[in-house]
Amino acid sequence: MKLSFIDWPVQKQLAEEKNILNIARVKVLSLSLHLRLVSTVMLLALYLAEDHTLQIQRVGFLMGVVVLYYFALRLGLNWRSAIHIAILVFVSLIWSNLFFYEEGFHVVTLQYVVIISIYAFYGLGNKWGIFYSLFAILPLFVYMYLAHQLGAAIPWGPMGVSRITIAILLLDNFLFLFLINYYFFNSFYSTISALDARTIELSSSLAFQEDSQKQLESEFRHQKLLLASISHDIKSPLRFLMATTGRLAKSNPDLPTIRAISQSSYRLYHFMKNLLEYTQFRYRNTQVTFNYLDVHELVEQKFAIFMGEAESSGNKFLNTVGEGVILKNNVQLLSIMLHNLIDNANKVTNKGIIEVLHRDYRESVHLIVKDTGPGMDPAIISWINSSEKVPGKDLDPERFGMGLVIVKEVSALINAGLFAQPNEKQGVAISIIFQK
Repeated sequence: MKLSFIDWPVQKQLAEEKNILNIARVKVLSLSLHLRLVSTVMLLALYLAEDHTLQIQRVGFLMGVVVLYYFALRLGLNWRSAIHIAILVFVSLIWSNLFFYEEGFHVVTLQYVVIISIYAFYGLGNKWGIFYSLFAILPLFVYMYLAHQLGAAIPWGPMGVSRITIAILLLDNFLFLFLINYYFFNSFYSTISALDARTIELSSSLAFQEDSQKQLESEFRHQKLLLASISHDIKSPLRFLMATTGRLAKSNPDLPTIRAISQSSYRLYHFMKNLLEYTQFRYRNTQVTFNYLDVHELVEQKFAIFMGEAESSGNKFLNTVGEGVILKNNVQLLSIMLHNLIDNANKVTNKGIIEVLHRDYRESVHLIVKDTGPGMDPAIISWINSSEKVPGKDLDPERFGMGLVIVKEVSALINAGLFAQPNEKQGVAISIIFQK
């Protein structure tokens, strides 16, 4: 049967504690309080029956202290402070036994010394345990220093009281010591069991993590080999195909099929090159490094890549970024972003204008790619302006290409924001925003 009333005076203290050891300390405090309350009532009754006036006064006073202590705990007295008070009460019992009563040096008094030492160590830790152990034994040394004679046989209890009274005192102190050891060793074993279970769980998790790491390392090696294979076995033939069809298209400007093949191979080559550069960067770099770069020159390099395709579509490129505009960022990653944005704009625009411009504000710098194409789906604009890297289920990347997905991910790597909005007349403007 669970005696919940035992915990009644320390409910607040138990509710505040999560540590198993501290919970054991609070429970020992509560149980010892109830034990002391019962034993004090019994002693008071026996002393009244035996007509020990001085002991009646002493135990009556102690009874009042115990009751006040009980309600102080109920009102929320800190359990550590309560243990200090309890120990001081026991110390006062030792002093009063030795110096206010004849033959006060007896087994019950020695039990109090042991109780104080054990209770202080278990309840308050090593520092207070040492302090209170020395403090508890001090009155014994004072007692001997004052030339009190210690007999060969130490009496069991106070002189003039019945054996039943002494037995209650001894049993009460014994039960007190038993409770302290029981609850603290029980909490100790509970803690060890919990730690063992946690250790087993962590060992299993660690073994799983090691297996997962080995699998990831194996996949990483395979992907690097695959990347090298793609770079060598696919990129090189594509470059040759692009160059060959480009020469054929120039030699035969009147053949639309050759021109279409040339444009397709050109687009495919640069898409593959751009994708490989991005993938290789992710594999080879653990940290993004920032350096100063010439924005105008970088835009010119990107326009040069798409110039042939732009002319075929009747598009015009405008680089209105002023010469000498310098930005501190990662050249390779910013180049990938511009490449994809210009490529997307060039694909959807026919006989229009693709412009890259620069705006310098007080707190940020904007690099804007604008086109006069048919515009962009509002759902895609909303996704670009959001913090989500991957488009939602309602957006299929095949509708707008992987270029924008790459742009979104790269923007996070270079600490840049993205903002898309419809162009003034037609088309769309996408801003790459750098905070100063």
